[in-house]
Amino acid sequence: MSLSDELAVALGEVRDLSERYKAGTAHSFQAFRDLVSLILNATVLTETSAVRLSYGQSAEPVLGGRVKPIDPLRLTDGNYLRLTMTLLREETPQGPRVKVRSSSFQYQLDQDGDHWIFRYDYLRNPPEPHPASHLQIRGRLIEAGDVQLDRVHFPTHRVSLEAVIRLLIEEFNVPARKSEDFWRAVLAESEAVFLGIAHLPTPSP
Repeated sequence: MSLSDELAVALGEVRDLSERYKAGTAHSFQAFRDLVSLILNATVLTETSAVRLSYGQSAEPVLGGRVKPIDPLRLTDGNYLRLTMTLLREETPQGPRVKVRSSSFQYQLDQDGDHWIFRYDYLRNPPEPHPASHLQIRGRLIEAGDVQLDRVHFPTHRVSLEAVIRLLIEEFNVPARKSEDFWRAVLAESEAVFLGIAHLPTPSP
């Protein structure tokens, strides 16, 4: 199969899985997992890593690592991405839809997460005064005095998984498993759906 044919198949799968998870049916959670798996496997995930849906005490599924949701995913640079997304099905005027209750994307150097670099968090209904969508960075400031960056919650708009993957490839030099033309097209196709339906949190009071 040529690269153009492989890309056409992948883009078709992205569109199909996007429509299936947007439908809000009993199979939508699995379609969302398959979409996340597709874009990660086309970009920064090693062949030995996999995402899965877990069900704990709550009926709401959590997308995350192979065994436990907080298990980090091994990346092509040898580091890790801890990805967790709690999902729900919610009634809307258009019918039932799959929503993300919370998500966290953390890039870390070790499996245990003691040495993490950055983290994006999102809470649909934040119980704390922190911004509903925010970025934390583990690093030192050159200016502004003695401020610990990992304790600062920088407010952001909702950040897509696709944007995090681009950041890893472009700024942290995580090798992509496919060619640039391929992974950019797959991420753009998937992210366009996210941007069209993503919940935008209001600023903290």
